[in-house]
Amino acid sequence: PHGTDAIMAALAGALDLDGLGEGGEVIIPNYTFIATASAALFMRCSLALVDVDPVSFTMAPEAVEAAITDKTVAILPVHLGGHPADMDALNAIAQKHNLAVIEDCAQAHGAEYNGRKVGALGDVGAFSFQSSKNLTSGEGGCLVTNNKEIWSRAYAFKDVGRRPGGERWEYPRLGWNYRASEYLAAMLRVRLTKLDDQTQLRNENAVYLSECLDEIGGITPPRWRPWASQHGYHLYMMLYDAAEFGGWDRADFVQALQAEGVPCTPGYERPLTDEGALTTVAAQYPHLVQRHPCPNIESVSERSVWLYQSMLLGSHQDMDDIVAAMAKIKRAFAG
Repeated sequence: PHGTDAIMAALAGALDLDGLGEGGEVIIPNYTFIATASAALFMRCSLALVDVDPVSFTMAPEAVEAAITDKTVAILPVHLGGHPADMDALNAIAQKHNLAVIEDCAQAHGAEYNGRKVGALGDVGAFSFQSSKNLTSGEGGCLVTNNKEIWSRAYAFKDVGRRPGGERWEYPRLGWNYRASEYLAAMLRVRLTKLDDQTQLRNENAVYLSECLDEIGGITPPRWRPWASQHGYHLYMMLYDAAEFGGWDRADFVQALQAEGVPCTPGYERPLTDEGALTTVAAQYPHLVQRHPCPNIESVSERSVWLYQSMLLGSHQDMDDIVAAMAKIKRAFAG
């Protein structure tokens, strides 16, 4: 029914969890949507939250390596905004320490890592079809895996403990009811046929927009790491340089851009461990949340400005309007 459930099912399948016993420690980025953390906590896993790469905003492999302890059982990278995480490096770390790799692909429909679709790069991948996503049915989720044992355990998790192909009244495992509606599945089958073309359009518009913004200055468009062969562009994640805009802060820029008719958001304004949900958990259950140094996240959080994926389905004229609005604001702020 949700992407959060898909992450929970992926954890259950990859780690053979029933949600009752202690699940071990899972490493996640400290720059992500709350569901990445809450899904793992729901499965009784503890969290180690680490820094991200300053270019892709995805989990930094060196930060993962530094966070591994004898409690670590899995790495849960997030392909944030649609940029693939450094999966070769993360998989190598996982193999070295015998860890599972669960991909959070909620924001990365259609994204590719060296020509391979995300979701099929680790042990199991989880997707979301929530209303803001590039492929949506309003709500919904799925997982993908090439491992039959993971698939079987995940199937039982979401279907009250039944095994694939089993009898209705037999329950070989403890499971829950997370079955999605067939109506949502039918809707997604139709929309899936449009995903490749829409992903290509988003990428074309993003390239055009980035080239135009480079000429303005003061705005750093999304940059790609070499392994990203296709961006999902769920988010167009920029960095704002206040000094280039007359010292006006990020909040002023966002307000001005919205006033010009360009929907935007500052995005995640702090590391996830600084949000009330996890500060409360950490205070009451300190063994469940471990924050590791995250200087890159602290810097990105102060400067980020995001545009939404739906805006990249427009025309070049729409991109020109966005650029014109930013240029107008820069002239006003600098003057």
